[in-house]
Amino acid sequence: MTSSPPNASLASKPQDFSLSSLQQFIADSAGKKSPRSKSGTPEGSKSQNLALQVAHNLRFQHEWTDIRMHFRPSDRTTASSLPRPMISGMPPRRLYVHPDEQIEVLRKQREQGKAGWPDLAAEREWVLPTQLKETWTLRRFAEVFDALAVVPAEGEGGAVFSNGTPKADVPAHGSDGDGAEGEMSKWRKTQPKRLLLATVDDDSTVVYYIIHDGIVKPRQN
Repeated sequence: MTSSPPNASLASKPQDFSLSSLQQFIADSAGKKSPRSKSGTPEGSKSQNLALQVAHNLRFQHEWTDIRMHFRPSDRTTASSLPRPMISGMPPRRLYVHPDEQIEVLRKQREQGKAGWPDLAAEREWVLPTQLKETWTLRRFAEVFDALAVVPAEGEGGAVFSNGTPKADVPAHGSDGDGAEGEMSKWRKTQPKRLLLATVDDDSTVVYYIIHDGIVKPRQN
């Protein structure tokens, strides 16, 4: 009688090294979109893969549309470079309402005899992909804000998802009742720049925080 080694059955069993859908998406996107160095390897692949992971989370978990990735500073700034790849996109609903705009919206609702809170037009948002282990200072945040316009200009950045187009059947209204989705409101123009700080943990959990470039009035409940 011959005995086989204890690990023979395990060794003979084929192992599954297939990529998850997220890993495959990141690999495909990095291969197609990464600027390459002379050695043929993607430049800033770690920061770009982090941005792609956040973009994936925004698209499929939070239903953002028209998600774009930015590698260069906004044309309306004097910055020479972006500290890292940035994301911009359209959330399904408004993420932030300035306290002064909130007062005006409630006043107009009262004047029109309406109750409740209206559906305000969504606004395009900047997203800064980061990892939980990173250390951020005011100087680093200032470098990012200096390279960004208030909102991305039309045509800036490259599309990440071919199917990430805004939904045409979702009504949206500005605070004055006739705003259109994606347009910059008068409140956005006069407010400090803002972005969403996307913080990714080791377990792929992503948490978002609204960050302003300066002091803003506290929101009212």
